[in-house]
Amino acid sequence: MSDANVLDIAHISFLDMIKVMITLSGAASAKGTLIRNAIKTAEKIAEVDYPSFEAYLAAIENATNPITMIEGKATHAGNYVFGLKNCPFGPSIKNYTKVFEKMPEGFADFTAEFNKTSNVTDQYRVGEGAGVSPFCSVHQPMRSAIAERITINGKKIQIMQLGCKSGAGKKGIAEKWLAESGVSREVVDKVLDNHMCCYALKVLA
Repeated sequence: MSDANVLDIAHISFLDMIKVMITLSGAASAKGTLIRNAIKTAEKIAEVDYPSFEAYLAAIENATNPITMIEGKATHAGNYVFGLKNCPFGPSIKNYTKVFEKMPEGFADFTAEFNKTSNVTDQYRVGEGAGVSPFCSVHQPMRSAIAERITINGKKIQIMQLGCKSGAGKKGIAEKWLAESGVSREVVDKVLDNHMCCYALKVLA
């Protein structure tokens, strides 16, 4: 058997853990647990200041940017809009579906729950239609929370999740964060044609 055929039991266990959480406590409670854990993880990241946006981009390229370290290299599409080529949870999904053929029951309800307006989604500018799987409830808040640990020339930054694409190719767009960011739907659509995730970075005054 080649290494390519070896399944990662950690990935399978993680998805099963989410399924059990949904079954035992419901989608809303499971969502809250995953988001809280993601934010707590982000709080352990060391704070960093970049002297300029160019220095921030350079840190992405050399993989020292804290966000890059948790999700891989994003592509700057221009005007502070970024696209992420590969979902960091892609291997988890691939490993699970190799064994069980389809994602667990309850994942659709969980995703719908994540996309609902809440204090957390408002605080971290996530969801609102941009969630396409339960993994978005881990990845999106974690990225936004890590952004709170980063400054550019001493100024805080904020990340807004604009859209995401499922493994099946379905795009989820957050109209609320499009309006706040000023980024057009056409721009996000174009980014998502070749990326799984699209977000905007804002340098706060």
